[in-house]
Amino acid sequence: MRSFLTTRRAIFGIGIAVSLFACDGQSPSGTTSLSVMLKDAPGDVQHAFVTITEVDLVGSGGVQVLTQTATMVDLLTLAASTATLVDGVDVPSGSYEQLRFKISGACIAVDDGNGGSTAYATDGYDSTSCGGPATDQLKAPSFAQSGLKVTLAGGALQLTGPEKILLVDFDVTQSFGHEANGWVMHPVITGAEITPGAQAQ
Repeated sequence: MRSFLTTRRAIFGIGIAVSLFACDGQSPSGTTSLSVMLKDAPGDVQHAFVTITEVDLVGSGGVQVLTQTATMVDLLTLAASTATLVDGVDVPSGSYEQLRFKISGACIAVDDGNGGSTAYATDGYDSTSCGGPATDQLKAPSFAQSGLKVTLAGGALQLTGPEKILLVDFDVTQSFGHEANGWVMHPVITGAEITPGAQAQ
């Protein structure tokens, strides 16, 4: 039976700011300028790193690739600021059913019970950022090819109106857990729209 971390719930906040410039809610070119930023809250877990290699929007028109720049993110150091993943990429305005992250790997550092920490990493992932060589493998499905689907409130993201912000929560307590055969990663990420201007600072 899985026993999840109980000392930490990190919020992996992603603000999506959408600017539309015409009075009818659509830009003259029929595109939306899209920016994606990461946000986190303070907590007790020592380290939780993931590397995101691609961010996509999926809609009726197909896949819109927002970025293919690999970004390593320490979920526990984004408490005081945001990290931009996507900056002003123009995508067709409309409805999108999915937001997907391609994740090439991850590592975590957990309390070893003796005042130190133990690092775990997915296969081939450099765990230096998590305190040193991994003592064991962090088991996880492959999200580098298919991508990890972010669950969107209402089932879709509507890119209309003057501005839109989407906050995405990466729940560490549910995403990293210990099983009989070792530590595993099953990312639990959900997104919900908020009122523009209400994004956490």
